[in-house]
Amino acid sequence: MGLKLGRAVAACLMSLGAMPGSGASQGVPWADSLIAQRMSESHIPGLAAAFVDSGRVAWIGTYGFANVAARTAVTDSTPFQIASVSKIVTSTVLMTLHAGGRFDLDDDIGRYLPFDVRNPSHPAVPITFRQLLNHRSSIADNGMFYGPLWDQSNGDDLRPLGAYLRNYLTPEGRDYSASNFLEVAPGDSTSYCNTCYALIGYLAEVISGVPYAALTDSVLFRPLGMRDTHWFARDFSRNGPATPYRFAADTGYVAYGQNGYPDWPAGTLRTSIRDLARFLAMYVGRGSFGDKQIIPASVVDAMAPNDERAGILTWFHVGVSMREVLLAHGGGDNGVRTVMAFSRAGRRGVIILTNGEALVRELAGELYVRMVETRSGRP
Repeated sequence: MGLKLGRAVAACLMSLGAMPGSGASQGVPWADSLIAQRMSESHIPGLAAAFVDSGRVAWIGTYGFANVAARTAVTDSTPFQIASVSKIVTSTVLMTLHAGGRFDLDDDIGRYLPFDVRNPSHPAVPITFRQLLNHRSSIADNGMFYGPLWDQSNGDDLRPLGAYLRNYLTPEGRDYSASNFLEVAPGDSTSYCNTCYALIGYLAEVISGVPYAALTDSVLFRPLGMRDTHWFARDFSRNGPATPYRFAADTGYVAYGQNGYPDWPAGTLRTSIRDLARFLAMYVGRGSFGDKQIIPASVVDAMAPNDERAGILTWFHVGVSMREVLLAHGGGDNGVRTVMAFSRAGRRGVIILTNGEALVRELAGELYVRMVETRSGRP
């Protein structure tokens, strides 16, 4: 999801100015100091960070509280909602089906769906998989529909993906509107689209014949040993997800409920820093982790090439650092800010997960550069 701020649904007050204490880090004192300072300055209640290098998890740091009222410390197994970073998982799952020859990127998605999807302003123009992945399908996120859903943190939204999408995308649906589409034709313009990634998840479900949540378990989570990773808050039997918070000068930390919405493949994944670091290490390792090839190398090559003109817009080219192209995606939701970035050439990457609303991209960049310098022996 985008940076959607809304009303708090549960309150938990801290004394003004008090900050969570630090957790555990793997022997990098400067990182502990840097992160503690940024957390204090930006009022971040809990944070988990990781650095991966050459296909392995090189460092993990955990800080502050997953639950401020209960003083529950963040650990490497604390699940955080990762918001739009979830889209990387969703596109990866779909692209494993593509690697298996199940569809072509320029196919009309209507060939695979139990309902047709057409922009009412351009009914003769098909919408393709490539356009969905690249936010060029002309499908829009209608704020009149999504606003009330994104702004209320009322827990899991369990309506079936197919029913929600049919109602939103087809003329006979109760949530259908011409405003659910852009006026431009498919392929003509780039417009960031959460609905598109819900549709990508549903297409993966229909093509595979496996419910999408179960499909991600079989394709990624179980092979990678991601034990603390689920799409819905209800599915955590032991460590519950970190509580999302906002901070206000007059109240201190105020808790939201857990976020939930019908387009969940675009944003509701909860995962621990230990688990997500394994996922990123797999990308750095061109689809392999440990001694196993988890996904075909061609999936990484297609989704995250060094040439930004050739890739899929799930990993965005965010610039050059250390003479390396960095690919990244960030996430924001009520009480959630996250970022994950990596360099294919350098074979290393960084993750930051928080249960607060301070932007963390700058911190991720600083952590990445200093980790690279430290590991290369530079001061």
